This record gives sequence, C-alpha cells and structure tokens, in this order.
Amino acid sequence: MNKHNSLDAVFRNRLRDLEAEAPMHLWEHISQKRDWKHRVLNQARQKKPMAVLVAALVAAGLSWGIWSLQQPSLGNFPIPLSGALAAADILAQRNVPATLPAGFDNTENSKATVETASPDVSTPVPSQEAVVASGNDRQPASAALPAVRQDASSQNTAQHASPPAVRPVREEALFDLPSPLAQQPANPLSIFDAIFSPDPKCAEFGKGHWNIYLDALVSPDLTFRQLQPRDPEFEEYVNTREETESNLYAFSGALRLSLVSDKGLALRTGLNYSQINERFSYINGSEEIIETINNYDQAGNIISTDTIVRIGTRRKVTQNHYRMLDIPFLLGYELTANKLKVSVNGGAYLNLLFRQKGDFLSPQDLQPVRFDSGDPDAYPAFKQQAGLGWYGSVGFAYQAGHNLQLVVEPHIKVYPKSVTRDQYGVQQRYMTTGLFIGLRQML
Repeated sequence: MNKHNSLDAVFRNRLRDLEAEAPMHLWEHISQKRDWKHRVLNQARQKKPMAVLVAALVAAGLSWGIWSLQQPSLGNFPIPLSGALAAADILAQRNVPATLPAGFDNTENSKATVETASPDVSTPVPSQEAVVASGNDRQPASAALPAVRQDASSQNTAQHASPPAVRPVREEALFDLPSPLAQQPANPLSIFDAIFSPDPKCAEFGKGHWNIYLDALVSPDLTFRQLQPRDPEFEEYVNTREETESNLYAFSGALRLSLVSDKGLALRTGLNYSQINERFSYINGSEEIIETINNYDQAGNIISTDTIVRIGTRRKVTQNHYRMLDIPFLLGYELTANKLKVSVNGGAYLNLLFRQKGDFLSPQDLQPVRFDSGDPDAYPAFKQQAGLGWYGSVGFAYQAGHNLQLVVEPHIKVYPKSVTRDQYGVQQRYMTTGLFIGLRQML
C-alpha cells in the first residue's frame, strides 16, 4: 500500500487487527514464481525515471558492444593451413598418429609442400615440430614419428636414387567457424518490454483512477428575496410590494453526474430544477366600483342610463411561481472515513430558463396587474434568464450498499444579478438554502 495515500492508511489501520497467517504453500509458490527479475522490475516500476535512464545507458552500452563486435580485427583472422600441413594438424588434434610410407623424408616433403602451396607467402611457415601436436601438449615431429626418422636415415642413398611413392592423404574440410554475429545469442526481451508489458500484474495502489456516480436529489428550500429600488422615488412602491407579497415554500431537484478520483477530487455537473412560490395578497377596504346600467325601450333603443357607485372591500389572493432550470459546474473534495464520506463543493450555476407567473402591484397606480413570461400582453417586468448563480455545499454520503450511497447535502445558492429588467424600477434578487436528500449510484 501507498504510505502517502489516505485511503490506504484507513485500510491499513482497520485491517491491522484482522491479520491472518498466509499458508506456507502459498508463499512457496510465490517464491518460485518471483525471481530476481521480478524484484528488479518492481523496483524499476517504482522508480521509472531512474529506471528509464539506467535502461537507456544499458541499451547504449549493449549497442556499442554489438557494434564493436561487428567491426573485423585484422590481427585476429585465422589463417587456414593447406595441403599436408592442414591434414597433419587435423590428425594431431584428433590424437591420430600420422602414417607415412617408409623412406619418406618428412622434413623435405613438408618444405616442398609449403613452397608449392603458397609460393608468394612471405610469412614464415611454422616448423614441423610446431605443426605436429596432440591437444595442448606440443611434441616434436621426431618424437611422433621415430620409425619414419630411423628408416629415412638408413636408406638416405635410396631416397636420392628413386623417390618413394607417397600415399595420398585425404584432406578433410576445415570446420566453418561461425561469425561473431552468429555467435551472439538471440536477442532477449529488453528491460523496456518487461516494464511496459501488457501482462496483468498485481494491483498497484499508487496510481490514480476515477469513479463515476449518478446523483438523484431533492431538496426543500428556504428563500430570501431582496427588493431594492433603482431610484429613491420607488422606495414607497418597494415597501408596498413587501407588504403584499410573502414567501410560501420552495423546492428543487437535481440529477448530477459526479466524477470522483481516488485522491478525493470531485467534478460535478448535470441539471437542476428549482421553483419558488410566493403569495400575493391585496386588500382594499374602500374600493369604489362604478357600474353603468342602460335602460332600453321595446324597440331596443337606449332611453336612459343609470350609474351606480359601490364602495366596498376588494380582496385578491394569488400564488406566484418562479421557475428556474440551471446547469451546475461544481468542484469538490471528498474525505472518506469508514463508510462515511464528507465532501465540500462549490461552483457556478448557469441559468438556462427563468419563467414567472402571478400578480403584483403596478408601479403606476398601485393596482394589481398580472405578469406572465408566456403572455406578451402581461406586464413586462422580468427577464427570460436569471444569469449566473453561485453554489456552495457540504455533503455527507453513507455507504448503504455495494455501489449505493445515501446523500445528505446542505447547500446555499445565490443569484447576484437582478431578475427584473432594467426598465422596471425595482431590482429583485434571490438567495436560497436547503437540504438535498437522495441517492448516489456508482456507474
């Protein structure tokens, strides 16, 4: 395990008391499979930069050595013997005594053979005592052929009179020596092939990897609204709106895709839907209602008009809805302790859609008017997009199953820009806080 990895430290601390002796036959098999090559390769994997440098130096040295072996050396070429000298040398190496006919002068015949075979060679030819040998123990030719020497001395006169018949000696072909390149063994696998081989190895905890999670979350939210007049003359209007409008409830839901590394780094995105519900209550105790009644004759003509003025109380209650669809771009960090994970997240919410519907007071006459993003005839007070929001949260995930986690995430979300148009006399901003509850599934 990696000593600097927090997750490995947790495993090491938790499993310390659960240590068990491994069977001896298992260690014997491991020892048989693991030789010095495996140990060298494991050290090379742990120290790859140094291993690459050493391997490069070794490869350069091997290349230089092979190149130097391929270069021929003029002083080391073997000079093959020809004729009777070659045959005698082969027989001497095989410990076979040379058989020469009686009356044959070996010295003179050898000299004649050498002079006939290579008349232009200026290199001195080794003597017969050096040619006739057995293994590593060199013996002179006189010791090897005593009978021939004695016979030759007793019949010296007969030799000059008539040369004896020489028994032909079959010259055996010299053995073909392999070239220096042929003597080299087949190229083994280099250290680079062993280090970067695709063969499966033991698990390595030091290398990072990423896990993908799908989050399904819902949250009850608490909304904080801020109304700020653009001009001082709208301060009274802002106070009237705050008196007639109040918060009801809010909620949000999210589908998020999380990419979490084994180091704890988390990247999250997805879709987030949120809805803010408010209540508009308007009461006017001295509301005047003017009714006009026309009177008709039998022919259908208007003969008179009656005007009736009624004074009473007007009550209007409407539920206003503000809906948002956002894409979160979050960066987080997770800490793991046993089955519990604690994460800190933060980032931006990019608003795609902002839809509104409801009633509020008109800034002109303080009478209820309708606003609706889907109706062009409604009062144009709000934008079509809420802009960029900021998000922060602290999450808690409990490992409930093999790949399933229970998630609880308190969060806060702020939209710094106003959601109303510049022509409208009031700036309207929102901040929401809530508690995401849901499930997280590893993909």
